[in-house]
Amino acid sequence: MSNVTAASAAFAKLASESKRVTIRGRKLYVVEGDLLLDEIQLAEYIHRKEAGQEEETVAVLPTHQGLAKLTGISIEGKTVRWRPGKILKYYVARESFRSTRRYQTVCDHLWDATQDWMNTCGIRFQYRPELDRNQGGRPQALFGVFYADVKGSFIAAAFFPDEPVESRSIVIDRSYFSPDLAFDRTGVIRHELGHVLGFRHEQIRSGAPPACPGEPLYNTIDLTQYDPQSVMHYFCGDVGPHKLAITELDRVGSQRLYGPPYSSFMNIH
Repeated sequence: MSNVTAASAAFAKLASESKRVTIRGRKLYVVEGDLLLDEIQLAEYIHRKEAGQEEETVAVLPTHQGLAKLTGISIEGKTVRWRPGKILKYYVARESFRSTRRYQTVCDHLWDATQDWMNTCGIRFQYRPELDRNQGGRPQALFGVFYADVKGSFIAAAFFPDEPVESRSIVIDRSYFSPDLAFDRTGVIRHELGHVLGFRHEQIRSGAPPACPGEPLYNTIDLTQYDPQSVMHYFCGDVGPHKLAITELDRVGSQRLYGPPYSSFMNIH
């Protein structure tokens, strides 16, 4: 079988197995539980996986006192992050929420989750509420947060820093508001914001229980060893947090990319 034929077969297989959703008029595939890819991105995803990068090219960052425990993204040997000082501006698309109560709930949880990350490492989020109803001004923001009824295909989904501008959205499903949700809702958003900051799922690590879902490991950098309580860990194999809190080990790992939180400095003018 030729490489082209093999890639086409792999694409057809994964495309048929993946859940498909339509978000803001874009047809997307759900992979890795909470990652949304269009057809071009899915083809690139499969190409890297089929190129033998799933197991063999995991980059390892030298350990700093053996403490950091997050999994990041590495491209061409360089760790992916937002540039220092960049302010991650966001809005919550009011028109996508049918319920004022749900809209306000997501606004509140986003505020709490962004504060948690800003108190953890040197990153800045900025909520732009004036853009919630002003669609024309939204190019000023880095990303938007949208409600979409995808019938439980995921609870919430996000994006990585290296994804194209049109993919920079966090999407909240109706299952997020279910009274039976097993996870802390603010924790779910903390997890998705972890992806926005460039962190992969923790349960893909070699130390995770066999019952945990696997993912391709291409462009992955271990910020050291496996942490079963990480905010980025799914609950699987009887391990993983339901609260999805940022642990002390997450704090140390995230500071390797972004440094200490800005609040830890006294700026002298």
